[in-house]
Amino acid sequence: MQVLHVDKTRKSVCSLFVPRDSKILIIYRWNAAVLMNDDSEEISMTDGSGGSRPAVIDLFCGAGGLSEGLRQAGFNPRVGVDFDRHAAATYRHNHPGVPVIEGDIEKVTGEQLFQLAGTRDIDLIAGGPSCQGFSTHGKRIQDDPRNFLFKHFVRLVDEVRPRMFLMENVKGMLTYAKGEFRRQIEAAFREIGYRTDFTQVLAADYGVPQLRHRILFIGTRDDDIELSFPAPTHGDNVKGLKPYVTVAEAIGDLPLMGKDYTADQRKYASAPKGRYQVYCRYGAPTEVTLHVGRPLSKQASSLAAHIGQGQGLRAVPMEFLPERFTKMRTISNGQLRRDCTTLYHRLDPNRPSYTITCNYKNVASGPFLHPYEDRAISHREAARFMSFPDRYQFLGASFPRQIGNAVPPLLAKAIGTHLLKLMQSRGTRKSYRRVA
Repeated sequence: MQVLHVDKTRKSVCSLFVPRDSKILIIYRWNAAVLMNDDSEEISMTDGSGGSRPAVIDLFCGAGGLSEGLRQAGFNPRVGVDFDRHAAATYRHNHPGVPVIEGDIEKVTGEQLFQLAGTRDIDLIAGGPSCQGFSTHGKRIQDDPRNFLFKHFVRLVDEVRPRMFLMENVKGMLTYAKGEFRRQIEAAFREIGYRTDFTQVLAADYGVPQLRHRILFIGTRDDDIELSFPAPTHGDNVKGLKPYVTVAEAIGDLPLMGKDYTADQRKYASAPKGRYQVYCRYGAPTEVTLHVGRPLSKQASSLAAHIGQGQGLRAVPMEFLPERFTKMRTISNGQLRRDCTTLYHRLDPNRPSYTITCNYKNVASGPFLHPYEDRAISHREAARFMSFPDRYQFLGASFPRQIGNAVPPLLAKAIGTHLLKLMQSRGTRKSYRRVA
């Protein structure tokens, strides 16, 4: 069955091929198309002009994953701010009509945000100030100046005074100096009159096909809002929850490359199968974009030949390992090392992917070997694992940085949906676990 969607705001017609037995229903809300399955569960939403929806300003917006998810939840992005010109170009392309301040956050003022937003009534400030020095991926540098960009996030919250704020970050910052950095953040918001709460979330728990751990801080100046976090919707064989979205479910309809690594556009391998592929394909071009790759190096290729699905460097027989890797395999007592377990790791099609980082094109750096082919995952496959719809296009350069640094849209949607309920209910609380 082919479904035509007329986007009234972008004046375009998009086609979606839906399996005949999927019982997909299209309804309209807020001038936006919503896909529903036969269990009356929402699958996807593409947004219209925004109307009177709650206004959000996205600081450190990057390529726009957080804004995309919040828009799907029902927020209206009014301004984005980011220093990266390539990410800013991507944001503008995918969020037409939303002004982007491309520059240093230290120079941005609340008045500037008000002027660009066209209103002084801001419901939410959201963003993920870089704290790369606390990341558990790669070298940790506690004195990295990027770790203190949160102070400008706090400053702008104070100047704009939104009803609520949402701050997303790497989980490493929670434990640094026995929680000292986290306590500094809480104290900074308390000083400007905002109550806060925080938790650790796993993106896979909210329908993202990725085992990505992140920290969320939320806060409000409204005494009637009870702070809490959304309960998981997915789990690993957890009763009452949907199963995790797997690698195969995420990218199974994308074509294999064979030896053709450079084709700009490719035909889909099949019609979308399952709600996740339907979500990704809705409103997308009729051909796959950004699905490009490159051959593995000679060394990586020789190692990949011995690595099966769900396996990494340890699966390679010792006699086939380069000398430097044989030294890595054991410690002084002769036992196998327990770290470096995801080097040259081949994705398991029956599990979610591991964390998508900015290095996903380098199979030597982590779990980025394609499950069926001897190559790194493509930009589009990485975007799928992040829950970006296929209609989402990345511009400029540095695609791995844009995609790997993003907030997964479906995680942002789950959080945004919950925040809207908090704003509307004012007192009804359904708590989620808190990380001490």
